[in-house]
Amino acid sequence: MRGRIEEQHPIDFVFVLLLFLVFSMCTLAVVYIGSHIYTTTTHTMEMNYNNNTVMEYIIEKVKQGNTENNIDIQQIDDTCVLCIHNQVNDQSYTTYIYNDQDQLKELYINDTEKFSKKNGTPLMEVKNISFSIKDSLLSVHVTIHDQSQVSYISILGGTD
Repeated sequence: MRGRIEEQHPIDFVFVLLLFLVFSMCTLAVVYIGSHIYTTTTHTMEMNYNNNTVMEYIIEKVKQGNTENNIDIQQIDDTCVLCIHNQVNDQSYTTYIYNDQDQLKELYINDTEKFSKKNGTPLMEVKNISFSIKDSLLSVHVTIHDQSQVSYISILGGTD
């Protein structure tokens, strides 16, 4: 008896090739979807981190200087400025926190010196920041990359 030789049909090759292509397309789709999810998650986490960092920084500064009537808000050169006053060795100093050219800035100077926005130290990129005090409650509204956040801080001896 002779061994039988089976004929290869072209459909066998086409089926394997199609199966491989489907598997390849599914793999590429999963990689694309995964990279999109990773990019979106990373961007969201970065924005949340930036907003929370700005808020935590301002809250900590206010808590450090939160004594009777030492915190106020001023309009200087069309900019809303948070002012935290304190005394060091019988000298009066003020910490100014404000937005200048889409940067959160801080300036700590002696009260005998003149405030200038350009002298502040840039801390972080912000689109907008505003402050208001009502009934001893300081509200801070921060916008970074079109995402806004509001925090409220109780202060001693706030103004209306």
